[in-house]
Amino acid sequence: MNEHELKSALQEVMVASSPPPPMSPEAALDRGRRAQRRRQATWGGAVAGLAVVAIAVGAVMVPTLTGGGPGIQVAGGQPSESAPRVTPTDRPPSERPSATVLPTGGPSATVLPPSGRPLSDTSTPWPNGQSDRTATSGPRADKGVRLLNDLASSLPPGVRAEDRTRIGFADYGPMTWRQAQFAEYAGDLEVWNYDARTPVVITGEAGVGELFIRVETRGNTRLGDLVGCAAATRYAYPVEGGACALVDVGGKQVALVTGATPDADSNTMDSAAFYRHPDGTLVTVGYSSEFLESGHPALSRPALTGTQLAALAADPKFHLD
Repeated sequence: MNEHELKSALQEVMVASSPPPPMSPEAALDRGRRAQRRRQATWGGAVAGLAVVAIAVGAVMVPTLTGGGPGIQVAGGQPSESAPRVTPTDRPPSERPSATVLPTGGPSATVLPPSGRPLSDTSTPWPNGQSDRTATSGPRADKGVRLLNDLASSLPPGVRAEDRTRIGFADYGPMTWRQAQFAEYAGDLEVWNYDARTPVVITGEAGVGELFIRVETRGNTRLGDLVGCAAATRYAYPVEGGACALVDVGGKQVALVTGATPDADSNTMDSAAFYRHPDGTLVTVGYSSEFLESGHPALSRPALTGTQLAALAADPKFHLD
C-alpha cells in the first residue's frame, strides 16, 4: 500500500466514525453540575473514535498514533493564605471540561491577548504564568476564597451557609464551591470571573437552598453594555422566565428577577439580582429554595427576600478587580 492509499483508508475510517458530541461553551463553563455527564459523553465518543483509527492503522501495518491534550481545570485548589469559613471540596479531575471549550463571553467570543493572537492549547499566553484559565494559588485564587467567605457572612439572621454532601448525586461534585477564572483580555486589561456557590439553611428547618454569586470584572463582554433588566434577561443563566423589575438599593438600580422556575438541565434558579457598577463590573446573585440534584429536601420558604438578594448584588464588598 502506498502513501496515497494509506491516507484514503484513514479518511474513510474517520468519515465513517461518529464524532464526539459538541461541547456547549456556556454549559461547560456555567453548568458545573452537569459537567460529569458531559464529560462521560464527550470522552466516550473520543475514545471510540481513537479505537477505530487504531484498528484501521494496524490493518495496514503502520505504527499506532496517539495524542491528547490537557483539560482546562475548572475548580481551584486551596489558596495560599486562608481557608474559607464554609470549606468547599475541590472539584475532582473528572469534573474538568474539555480543553476545547470557548471563553465565557459566549459562543461567538474570541479571547485575544494584547498581541491579538487567539488563545489556544498549543500556544497559550495565560496570565500570571498559569497553565490554564483557573488560578489555583496567589492573589486571584485568594479573591475567590474571599468571595465565598463574604457571601457566607452576609446572610440575614436565622440563615446560614452550611456545607453539605450530595445524596445520590456524588458525580455532580461538591455543593460548596468557588473559583477564580481568567475570562478574556480587553486590550491590556485582564478580565476575570469570580464564582462562589453555597448551600443555605434556615435555623430550625430541614431543607437546603442554594446561593450563587458571580463577579465579572471590568472589561467583561458577556452581556455587552447591557444594564438593568436588559442584562438580567439576556441569557438564561442563572434565571430564566419570571418577572424583572428595578429595585433601588441606596441609589443603585439593581435588576431583580423573581418567580422563575428552577430547571436542573439549564442550571437555573428561583430568582436572581444583577448589578453593573459604573466601571462595568457585573455582579450576579442567584437563589433557589431547592438545591437541585443534591438529594436534600427544599426549604419550605425562601431564605432571602428579593430585596435582600438585590442588596447582596449591590454590596461594595463584591466589587472585585
